[in-house]
Amino acid sequence: MSSRAYILTPARGLKLCSKVNPGYESCSKTSRLAQVVCGSAHVARWQRSRTAVVVSQERVCGVLDGERNFHVLYQLLAGADVPLLKRLRLQRSWEHYRVLRGAAAEAAAGASPRRAAPAAAPAPRAAEQDRDHFAFTTAAMRALGFGPGLCDAVLRLLAFLLKLGNVEFEPQHNIDGTIGTRLQQRYELEEACALVGVDAEALGAALGAGEDEVAADADSSSGSEAAGSPGAGAWAAARRDQLLCVLYSRLFTWLINAVNDHIKPREAGKRCSLGILDVYGFESLARNGLERLLINYAAERVQAAVTGATLRREQEEYAREGLAWRALPYTDHELHAELLDQGPDSVLAALRDCSARGASDAAFLQRLQRRRHPRLLVLPPDHFQVVHFGGAVVYSARGIVHKNRDAVCRRCAGVLGAARSPLLGALFAGVAGAGSPRRPAALACRQRALVGALVRRLPAAPRLVRCLRADAQLRPHRFDAALLRHQIRSQGIMDMALLRRSGWCESMCARAALARYGLLARARPPASPRASPAPAADEPVRAARALLRQLPIPSAEFAYGRTRVFVRSPRTVWELEALRAARVAQLVVGAQRAWRRHRARVRARAAAVLARWWRARRPAAPARAPPAGRAAAAAVLWRAWCTAARRRYLLRLWRRLPARAHSPACAAWPACPAPRLLGRADALLRRLHHAWRCRLYRAAFDQTARNRMREKVTASILFKERKANYGVSVAHPFVGDYVRLRASAAWRRGLGAAGDRYVVFADVVGKVARSSGRVARCLAVVSTGALLLLEARSLRLKRRVPAHTVYRLSLSPYADDLLVVHVRASGALESSTEELSQCSSRDAADAPGCLFGGEGAWRRRGDVVVRTCHVLELATKLFLVVQNAVGAPPHVNIATEFEANFGQQLVTLAFHAVGAAPGGAGGAGGVGGAGAGGARLLRRGSRMDVLV
Repeated sequence: MSSRAYILTPARGLKLCSKVNPGYESCSKTSRLAQVVCGSAHVARWQRSRTAVVVSQERVCGVLDGERNFHVLYQLLAGADVPLLKRLRLQRSWEHYRVLRGAAAEAAAGASPRRAAPAAAPAPRAAEQDRDHFAFTTAAMRALGFGPGLCDAVLRLLAFLLKLGNVEFEPQHNIDGTIGTRLQQRYELEEACALVGVDAEALGAALGAGEDEVAADADSSSGSEAAGSPGAGAWAAARRDQLLCVLYSRLFTWLINAVNDHIKPREAGKRCSLGILDVYGFESLARNGLERLLINYAAERVQAAVTGATLRREQEEYAREGLAWRALPYTDHELHAELLDQGPDSVLAALRDCSARGASDAAFLQRLQRRRHPRLLVLPPDHFQVVHFGGAVVYSARGIVHKNRDAVCRRCAGVLGAARSPLLGALFAGVAGAGSPRRPAALACRQRALVGALVRRLPAAPRLVRCLRADAQLRPHRFDAALLRHQIRSQGIMDMALLRRSGWCESMCARAALARYGLLARARPPASPRASPAPAADEPVRAARALLRQLPIPSAEFAYGRTRVFVRSPRTVWELEALRAARVAQLVVGAQRAWRRHRARVRARAAAVLARWWRARRPAAPARAPPAGRAAAAAVLWRAWCTAARRRYLLRLWRRLPARAHSPACAAWPACPAPRLLGRADALLRRLHHAWRCRLYRAAFDQTARNRMREKVTASILFKERKANYGVSVAHPFVGDYVRLRASAAWRRGLGAAGDRYVVFADVVGKVARSSGRVARCLAVVSTGALLLLEARSLRLKRRVPAHTVYRLSLSPYADDLLVVHVRASGALESSTEELSQCSSRDAADAPGCLFGGEGAWRRRGDVVVRTCHVLELATKLFLVVQNAVGAPPHVNIATEFEANFGQQLVTLAFHAVGAAPGGAGGAGGVGGAGAGGARLLRRGSRMDVLV
């Protein structure tokens, strides 16, 4: 379970909105506060301050399968150009780096899945999206004042982190019987150190390469987890992982401080600010350690500070306004938070004392067991359970005391502090030097202080937005009702819903209500002597009551306090806003109408003045001949009527279009009202409208739809008005893979892995025997490079015809299902298992004594004759494949009689339209068979008749 809260600081009243998360999990485990600071000059600036930072260290040094590491690492690999990758000595693929693959988390000691049930891996972000985000990140750094040298230093540190993560250690048996460690991937260490100017030998020695396992120094970062892990060298790998975590955490902290220094207001004085806080959410995973405990502690404190204070403040406001209200009991979340940080026996206090004294994890569990709190339970040997506001969470105490110390290996820090890179030296300058004699604050202490500062900074009336996890496995469009009910009950949402249901969902100041909804007031009639006096202007509550009573909303939906107006249900607020929007639209239309009327009057007066001036000063016009009388008047009337008819036609045409006018298949068109006058324009507009909707139809295509439309257009060019069954095939889309061959594992292991992987067409067809005309079932597959005939069950290759050897496709003009593929008699040899199995692989194909080699064997293969119910689709796809492979399209021959090469001789295929297929057997020359197309084949010597 996980939730995230967003708090808007300066709001009046708490607004609760539950947002269902469809399955995206953020890779950041930090609390972020963004502030808009407004000065006296009304200039807004963003200020982002870090109030609580606990970077998820287990994510830095390796992620689990199905998750991502921090996004900037993927963006660097996807968005960097080739010169930058070469300068950073990185590769484009993220799979080359251990910290991004996710296998390290499974191999690490004591690691277990983060969730109780294995979740499906989230969909990986597209490389284009990572490239865009990298460009945005670099542009933002430049806009924030980071120079080219500083940006390059940050990218070098990220590349150093990626390459140092690939350094591995293996056990080494020394001559004296001790077990030491030996460095693997030395080139990765040398390249990583060359990026930031670090001595590779010194860093390798500091990590533990070449040392005995028992010779680890006292400030080793292996901890109890690494010491308990089997195999020599595990402590060196743990030291490397902690160094990576510390490096990324300090780089993150440095970036936050640098951004704050750049965008903070320069002038001092009183300012207003709007803050947006992204705080931790409650988390319960399969394995929970110190980081989960601190994250849940922060969520616990924010929950106690926000929910309890809001519930108490709302009820106090009802009492202060004098409303009839009975106090509602609610869950006090302060009790959950006090278990963690109140008193010397709290969980965080016990962890602090054990870290200060250097005690073990068992001593920490003993301290917790002596507490005997109903919400705290110790589970031997190394687990304990805490009941939070969101439910019970079991934490692992293995290595928790050492993690809380947050110690850094001094040898590694000294090597990195002496780096030639100024940024890396500054990050480790404090640890590399002599340092302070005081022990650094523990991680839990720092987190407690930061959370306390955050809670004190929260306003009295924040706006809270909660994000609920809809599915425990982060699957999109899945809703787990039990999980959602648990989150709603445990996070105070139910208490707020009960408060709103029994109380009022919205409250506003009476003066603000009058200012916002005063325009809804109807015009008052003239006051009579007997009429009741109007509400005084100095009584806003009475004025608001009189205003709201005029609206078509029940009076029971409103309650009136001493200074505020309360609204019962959210629907009432929506109705008020809808009435206001309608009234504003009405006023705007009225204002526009008045403005147009005024502008027309001004223009008319100006036109009259100009006309009088022109008539007074124009020269005398020569005498004109009188008009021809009725003929001139008729011409004027005709032109006026034609103009009005054209205008009326154009204005009404769009409304007269049918409902399916946007579909290219719709042939309906409104009748032309005046064919003699508007017939030509109507035909032209009809063609333009059809072209426009065809363009819209094509613009909505994706790449798959474009390919299918291209195939359909090609089939129309080849077979329209040439093949009798073309009209039947227009309404049926081309499927291609009718037998789902692409999903077959046998195909991917066999021929699909040999070069014919992409399947354009696959279906069970009938292969016509050239000797007798019988039809044998086989699987015809058209790939991007060849036509393959396979056995339907075993997928054994019977014949492969390369695309560049096909030069003609022959069909009849009738509605039959026969296709002849003509193959060249010279060129590269076809591959056939029947022939190749007869010849030795060491002999050439045309070697003497080989019965199946040479040009003669090539010609004996002959053309391919197949029968299929998808004959037009097979011919079209084969036409396009040959055209893409050769560069020139094959010839498509549609005739009632043509020749085919049957290996030994040329056979003439003749098609006869006889209506129904004859019921008798074939002639003496051969045996025929009728297929789905209703055709019968008869072979007589060098002639084969096809009866359709």
